[in-house]
Amino acid sequence: MKKLSAQKVDWAQIERFLQSADKKLESARKILAFDEEACLQQAYEAMLKASLGFMFSHGFRARSQPGHHIAIIEFVRGHIDKKHSGLIFVFDSLRRKRNLALYDDTGFVSRQDAVNSLEAARDYLQVIRADITA
Repeated sequence: MKKLSAQKVDWAQIERFLQSADKKLESARKILAFDEEACLQQAYEAMLKASLGFMFSHGFRARSQPGHHIAIIEFVRGHIDKKHSGLIFVFDSLRRKRNLALYDDTGFVSRQDAVNSLEAARDYLQVIRADITA
């Protein structure tokens, strides 16, 4: 089954997704004070929203089906400058950690994990926005 579908580029929609990513990152910053797991979740969702905006800017969207988060990460990995591969690795690691915390209850999220997720999300959003703007 195809994981992606073509989509008309809509710059207003892309900007809405980037703004939503910024809001989620700001929420993550605030949540850090009292809930590390929720902070990591919001940081991951910020990266996901930015990634969707990135996909839309290339004329694609992910189909809503099992594994679509992986498809989004793979799309970004294949279309972003290779010098940012470390951020993509962190993004995928956050996906795994979030899944463990959400579905398996073995994914303890430390304060350092949460802080690292915030820093990675901030850097990632800057890279994605710069790429879309270019």
